[in-house]
Order: sequence, then structure tokens, then C-alpha cells
Amino acid sequence: MKLPNSYGSVIKLGGKRRKPYAVRISKLVEDDTGKVKRKYTYLAYFSKPEMAYTYLAEYNSGAVVPEHMKYSDSPTFAEMYEKWKKYRKSLKNQISDSTWRNYEIAFHHFSELHDRKFISIRTNDLQQCLNAYNHKSQTTISSMRAVLKAMYQYAKLNEYIDRDLTEGLVYEWTNSTEQIHDRYSDEEIKTLWSKLYEINNVDIILIMIYTGLRPTELLEIQTENVHLDEKYMVGGMKTEAGKDRIIPLNDKIIPLVKNRYDPNKKYLINNKFGNHYTYGTYMNGNFNTCMGKLKMKHLPHDGRHTFASLMDSAGANDVCIKLIMGHSMKNDTTKGTYTHKTLEELLTEVNKI
Repeated sequence: MKLPNSYGSVIKLGGKRRKPYAVRISKLVEDDTGKVKRKYTYLAYFSKPEMAYTYLAEYNSGAVVPEHMKYSDSPTFAEMYEKWKKYRKSLKNQISDSTWRNYEIAFHHFSELHDRKFISIRTNDLQQCLNAYNHKSQTTISSMRAVLKAMYQYAKLNEYIDRDLTEGLVYEWTNSTEQIHDRYSDEEIKTLWSKLYEINNVDIILIMIYTGLRPTELLEIQTENVHLDEKYMVGGMKTEAGKDRIIPLNDKIIPLVKNRYDPNKKYLINNKFGNHYTYGTYMNGNFNTCMGKLKMKHLPHDGRHTFASLMDSAGANDVCIKLIMGHSMKNDTTKGTYTHKTLEELLTEVNKI
């Protein structure tokens, strides 16, 4: 039987054996003299060839699990993260709170894998998640790399997996001097309004421009936290000041939010099939396509930059801007009463744009 390259193979071993059919994989390795040789690793042995081929197929689909564990019982990506986190926090050498915050954000960047069985995840799945954030800084990618490395080392050590998939990954980022982070021009904003519902997901960009939400923050807004009658949402992440903050809704985008709102859905933003968007699927499959059709060059984060610029140009209250965007006020000693800003005040300021 001709199998794909790098798929592995099934061979029949000589002699009288109870399980003569072996499943093996191979890789090219370089010895001390510089010669490249093929090294074989034998994975399992079977009495019948069909059993061996089934095992090989399961191995390549990620469904093979240790003999003592059922596939249905194997942990998901999110469960493996929690197992590793519990283990890591049990060690004497503790990680700082700020580093844990970065790890939590990095873990969230893999959200489209959270519900996948850890053992079913392939190298390409991880690479796609990393590629979705390669426009981010080295700090972001380094945190994602650290979390992946630690999880896979823990999983291998505890025999959940046989292979560490992180060894073949490519970690790319964008230097801060190369990042676009440019606001949408007034002309571009007019174009966005003119293409609303003509080009898919233009409304998502407009909601970000008029709320100052980060892309991931908007995608994670839950329906139960959308209050249309009172004209605000609750959401946010990344920092203490940014978590679960009040997000006033500019009158211009209330119809857009209302159009997205479905009380039967968990999340406000869903794709055309009614499924929740992850950042990776939104970025790769929708935002870039949208930019191409609009003939614009932006990053998803540019909506947030545009909001800050528009609010500043409109003369909006500085404290309100910080509250809406989730910026920390710890060092702002002259704004001691900022916590007393009401929703009405926030709505007044956001409607200046």
C-alpha cells in the first residue's frame, strides 16, 4: 500500500511472532560525521495488518491515546492548560503575577483550540494560531511560545502525548517600528458606512471604531452583557482597569449592535453560520478579506486607535476616554474622582464623535 510521505508505514517482521505487524515512523538525522541517515521509531505491534493500519491512521489524525486512556477521556487544550497551570503554581519557584497575566492573554490567543482534544491538535493548527498574531510584538509571540512549550513539556512528561509539536513551529512577530497601527481616515470611515452590509463584517469594524474595543474584546462580548435599552455593554480584558468595564454605545452603532443581537446566542458577534468567531478565524478568514475588498490597509487593532483619535479631536473628557478604553488611572493623581463618572456622562462623551 502506497502511503503519503512522512505518514509512517506498516511492515511485517520476520520470524514467529504473536504480533508481527509493526507501525513505524521515520525522520532524517545527521550523525557526528555529517552524514544524514534515516532513523526509525517503532510505535506499536499488531497481530493483523488492518489493526496496524487503523492505528497508523489514528496516529496521523491525532486520535491515538495511551492504552490506559479512552479518547473521550483525554483532556482538551483548555483542560491541559489548567493541568499545567496547577502544576506550575505548585512549584517553589513562582511566576510573577504580571507574567501570569501575559500567559492568560497568550492562552486566550489559542481560543479556537480550547475545545479540541489536546492529542488531536496538529502542528499546522498551532502554526495557524501563531500566524494570526504575527503582526503583534515580540512580547506577544514570546508569551504564546512560552505557554505552548510549557504545556507540551508537561503533557509529554505525563505521557499524554508522544511528540512535542512545538519543535517544528515558526515564531514570527512584527517590530514596533514596522507595525501599521494607523487610524482610519475620515474618508475611509465614510467608505465603511457606504459599504455597510454590502461587504461582510464592515459592521464589526465600525463597532470597534465607535467603542474603542480591542478586536478580541469585541469578539468575546456575551449577549447577556449587551444592554440595548440602556445603550451600553459590559466587556473588556487584558488589564485590571480594562476588565468588565462599561462600554457606552454611540447612537450611530446602536442599530448595528441591535442587528447582531440574538438572545439565543451566547456571543454578540457570530459568523454567518451562527458560530462564535475566534480571533484567528476572524483575522484570517474575514478581516483580511474585508480589507482587500475595501482596498484598505489596516490591522484589526486600528479601530481602537481611531476611536482614541476621534475622541481626542472631538474634545471628549480625558477621564471618560480612559474609562471607556480601559486605561489605568493609578498614576493620574489629579483625577481622584474619576470613579464617579456616570453612564450618562460616558454616553454624552462618546456621542461627540
